Amino acid sequence: MHGINNDSAIEPPLPQVQALSLTGNHAGKSITVTDKEEKSSFQDLTSDTLSLIFRHLKLRDIRSLQKVCTRLRDVIKEDNALAKAWYRQFSSAHQNQLRMTINRKDKNQLRAWFESFSNDQAFLESLTDRQPTSVYSPALLFFTRAELMSQCKTFELVTKATIDKICEVNSATSIDDTDPIRNLNKVHSAALSADGRYLITTNGDHTAKIYRQKVDGIWERTTSIPHGSSVRSAIFSPDSHHLVTVSNHRAKICGLGCNELWKLNINILHHHQISSATFSTDSRHVVTASFDNTVKIHSQKDDGSWGLTVTFYHHYSVYSATFSSDGRHVVTACGNKTARIYSQRDDRLWEEKEVFPHEGAVMSAAFSPAGNCVVTGSLDGTVKIYKKKSDGSWEKNTISQHSKGVNSATFSPDGRHVVTAIFDGTVKIYGRKAKGLWEEKASFANNFLAMSATFSPDGRHLVTTTLHCKTAKIIGQQDYGTWLEKANIVHDAAISSATFSADGSQVITSSVDGVVKITELRRNHLLSAVTE
Repeated sequence: MHGINNDSAIEPPLPQVQALSLTGNHAGKSITVTDKEEKSSFQDLTSDTLSLIFRHLKLRDIRSLQKVCTRLRDVIKEDNALAKAWYRQFSSAHQNQLRMTINRKDKNQLRAWFESFSNDQAFLESLTDRQPTSVYSPALLFFTRAELMSQCKTFELVTKATIDKICEVNSATSIDDTDPIRNLNKVHSAALSADGRYLITTNGDHTAKIYRQKVDGIWERTTSIPHGSSVRSAIFSPDSHHLVTVSNHRAKICGLGCNELWKLNINILHHHQISSATFSTDSRHVVTASFDNTVKIHSQKDDGSWGLTVTFYHHYSVYSATFSSDGRHVVTACGNKTARIYSQRDDRLWEEKEVFPHEGAVMSAAFSPAGNCVVTGSLDGTVKIYKKKSDGSWEKNTISQHSKGVNSATFSPDGRHVVTAIFDGTVKIYGRKAKGLWEEKASFANNFLAMSATFSPDGRHLVTTTLHCKTAKIIGQQDYGTWLEKANIVHDAAISSATFSADGSQVITSSVDGVVKITELRRNHLLSAVTE
């Protein structure tokens, strides 16, 4: 794979720093004397040797080394060691996603990507003149922009596109007629493909609509995917070549054709409402969870067709099901007060491996990017983080108690933070401490039930939504670690969904009044209060 190699097993061994020693003979015996006056310092190592050492250090360790002396700071800068260490925190699947995002940008697009946060022309030239396909460019470019964003206390928001209402309520419409129109007009969710070329909306008029961005930046509708009832959710696959839509008890997987139109590949049927549908990181599998007590995995075959691979049966409704980053494990959140892990054996058959108990229904469960931790959130008000031991078993690592039930809990892409959305309207952020323990880092209160909290691809920002609220909040981590609210995206009606684009530069929000906004984040030169 292109990019930075995370496999330390194939890297050269670390050099040993030793004191000078002298060996001789006395009375027929060999004697070694260490010269304590002659010492070899870490700072005296060659730049190449230091570069090898940096590969084995974490981001915080390299930041600490920067403060030791000027020479170490210069070597770290020359080696791009901070960017590489930051990049190593992500799973290989997420690294691929970041790399794809960068490689799709030409020089002008890269320049515009950075101009949102810097007007230093020499600095911009030094970044955009790099070859995007070189080994370390994705790490350096994404890390640099993440650092610039983290230095901003507030963002300026620029609306790049607005997809207007499907239906309009005019003055001739009677009060009794408005409810059906409002239902048809609702947009339940909106999301961009990873390559940024397509936008999908799910609507109350029983359709999912796909838009394509033209050269002039205007979005045009290309495909409408019909369903028999209101479409609640839709997402693109990580490779942007497929999508899955969900409506009541039916999900549809569609593929991108050669004429840029989307065609149905398969209908997925459950006996009751589908609660979630997600892709594996390689885009070849879809897992659906349903209130009919089942979880189904459908997979793409070698000929491009899709078929049912396996069905997991539960004793109660299933609220979510997600893959691990390697696609070999699935974790489910169940109404029977448990989260369950299913794993694929070497013979490709699946089996239940672990059960995590709660005192209430489990609303969400997710793997960490590395797959060695699981976070669960429950109506009993607890968030539990489990860690996988060397023998393959799981142990409870951290428990956090909340006053109300937990709606969702997810890891950041780098695995260093967890965010929870709580029914009392609170969003809490937890950070990983030494020895794998976790502690609360920040808490943000709202007046309504917290519906979602989603990390940006760089892991340093969040967008949150709350029930019946017209505002989506952008929360960001400062370069010194604290979290604060940086901007608000406002609609005229309640916001139904909010997500980041794959390059982290835009936020896509949808509203129940039928409006979808694509909003670009920029540095606020005025350093004013949070955007209203």
